[in-house]
Amino acid sequence: MDSRKIYIIASTFYEELSNELIVGAKQQTVLNDLETEIIKVPGAFEIPGMVKQILDNKNPKLIITLGVIIKGETNHFEQISDFVFNSISKLTISSNIPIAFGVISAQNYEQAEERASTGRKNKGYEVASAGLKMLELYEEYKK
Repeated sequence: MDSRKIYIIASTFYEELSNELIVGAKQQTVLNDLETEIIKVPGAFEIPGMVKQILDNKNPKLIITLGVIIKGETNHFEQISDFVFNSISKLTISSNIPIAFGVISAQNYEQAEERASTGRKNKGYEVASAGLKMLELYEEYKK
């Protein structure tokens, strides 16, 4: 039996939206049949660091990242969005573990809320589905 877990790493900044993303991910029924651990970090900036910790110290089956970044009046939005995207991209390429990217970058709260709303259009659900598909593909193409 495979003892590896699926890890969901979620930002608590805009916690109400992140919680909706987690609910959406958990609506992916296959995910409910697998051992899953949810780790909450303070913000999107902290997600890549936690992904690295999991990769280095645990034996994950799949990592799903969830969070929300909303544009404000400064360029902080672009800096954080670019950093999170680039960092997770590098970790994805350098590991043999699928990492699903579910960090929403939105121009305003309403856009983020729409993407985090419950149901099958929920980005958490979509990201969990994509992550599970990638897990299948990674298993199929292992040496």
